[in-house]
Amino acid sequence: MSLEKVKTVRFPFGFRLAFVVSLSLSLGFAVKAGKASSAEYVTGKVTSGQSSPVSSVWVMVYDGPQIAGQTLTGDDGRYYIGGLNSKTYTAVVRRQQSGGNLVSSTITLPQNRVYNIRLP
Repeated sequence: MSLEKVKTVRFPFGFRLAFVVSLSLSLGFAVKAGKASSAEYVTGKVTSGQSSPVSSVWVMVYDGPQIAGQTLTGDDGRYYIGGLNSKTYTAVVRRQQSGGNLVSSTITLPQNRVYNIRLP
């Protein structure tokens, strides 16, 4: 976080000097033992049965009924979802955000950080 403030100093005879006081703060957060951190991620590639990359499909990670993260695959079939915790999730691949599941499986982080998905 940065804070900036313009400070004006007056000298005799009406002479003014303006300068910027800049303060930068680095905020660090300690994570207590036993608490999950949001430093985990899952990444990989979605391919078809012929090992061809599948672009523009949704990869969604669920924590129970809640979506913990989601993204579309790129032209190369690759995806990345960050901001996850060390725990077990359900990974789902869909053609559309609200469409039917193409593939659904359980992943556990950090063991499954790289998770390649082959569509039937």
